[in-house]
Amino acid sequence: MSAPRDEALRTTWLSLGVNIVLALAKFVTGFAAGSAALVADGVHSLVDLVSDIAAILGLRFADLPKDDDHPYGHHRFNTLATLLISALVLAFCLGLAWHSVSNLALGRTEAVPGIAAAWVAGVALVAKEAFYRFARRQALRLNSRLLLANAADHRADAVASLMALVAVVSAQLNPSLAALDQVVGLVMAGWLGAEGVRLFRGAVVDLLDTAPAETVLRDLSEHILAVPGVRGFHAFRARRLGDRFEVDFHLQVDPASSVRDGHALAGRVKADILATHPEVLAVLVHVEPDEAANLRSRGHSGRMET
Repeated sequence: MSAPRDEALRTTWLSLGVNIVLALAKFVTGFAAGSAALVADGVHSLVDLVSDIAAILGLRFADLPKDDDHPYGHHRFNTLATLLISALVLAFCLGLAWHSVSNLALGRTEAVPGIAAAWVAGVALVAKEAFYRFARRQALRLNSRLLLANAADHRADAVASLMALVAVVSAQLNPSLAALDQVVGLVMAGWLGAEGVRLFRGAVVDLLDTAPAETVLRDLSEHILAVPGVRGFHAFRARRLGDRFEVDFHLQVDPASSVRDGHALAGRVKADILATHPEVLAVLVHVEPDEAANLRSRGHSGRMET
């Protein structure tokens, strides 16, 4: 098991523990204090639990060894888990928006909840926002889209706790401001929904093998021409496998080189890419002679200056 995956798993297990404690506290206090907003917040914490479980499964399955049914490995479990988490965020946002719009349209008002609900919502808000910042830093440091998606779900839960806090405090201070909770909920549903769409789109793009940005291709291929003996390359392409990349390209070498020499040169290029870019999982190199018939510029390419 790799060290980055160990760290990602520890972060997610810690998240799972925090969500279990918060979900129980929200449900118990919400029902005892008569706070519908806090009970709804507890429901979202249950969604977070499912997200954490999906993330743990994604991280554990992603590094399983290749087998007959999965000759390219299991790395797309990460992307699949990201897709599930983003779908849960979107589902929560749609439900929240519908609830807010319905209550505003029908002019529904809730009984004033007990002040204990405000305390629990406040503690949950601080805890989830702090954990969001921690998980996001970990995701960026480990270059993990899966952790980034899970971090977004922590922010969604922090927003839900903020809404519950606003609802309880507003009702405590002035019962006529109860509708403010619904307005805030509608605004936050739209903001979090946009984040969910971004994560969902990223997962779908990866599953469809969409080419990464040209800047990514340049970064992955920048050392090829620096290897002595390389004449050029073309048709360089890459695709995402979870949080990793798989690349392949055509490599031009001296036409007079032997098969053994060409193979050795390709091996050095491959080793350089893997050593320089730990995010690259596999490299496939097609060796061809540097002749007119092979001098093409299709796809991402490069030539040695002569």
